[in-house]
Amino acid sequence: MLSASVFANTLNEEDSKPAFKPTVALLVDYIATDEGMWGVTLAAKHFDPDYASWSYYIGYSWGDKYQLDVEKPAEANMEEYMWRFGLSYSLTQDLSIYGGATAYTYETNYTNNISPRDVNGKPRWESDRDREWGGEVGLHYNLYKGFVLGAGYDTRNQAAVISIGFSM
Repeated sequence: MLSASVFANTLNEEDSKPAFKPTVALLVDYIATDEGMWGVTLAAKHFDPDYASWSYYIGYSWGDKYQLDVEKPAEANMEEYMWRFGLSYSLTQDLSIYGGATAYTYETNYTNNISPRDVNGKPRWESDRDREWGGEVGLHYNLYKGFVLGAGYDTRNQAAVISIGFSM
């Protein structure tokens, strides 16, 4: 009798766990910075049955290389890119909230206006790279048969993060 009640309690505990289906989502991201950044995110969900509501993601975004206004004959340009990673928590099979860290890097490349005194002498390019950390929060929603839409906010860039993709 005691073993039957223990078995019934075990079944009730297992029934109370959400039965989320494991999925992997591939998303294309747009981050609305001043110059705009495009990226890709990979999000794995619900593969650990002990923590079925929790999942994780990693993403990489990059912006265009653009020229900076400097005094002639100097030249300068700037590139930006960002790593995004964190955790998400599923409220339902289709709706999850996410939050994590962002590592925003911007690289400035410039010439020093000094070129060697030889034939076809080119100026020397130098580079500065700075990294700033931030955070992000947002929502992912599975609209229809694996079509995923996401919206979030990045604190470092103070910009919206819009994601669209599919899950399988």
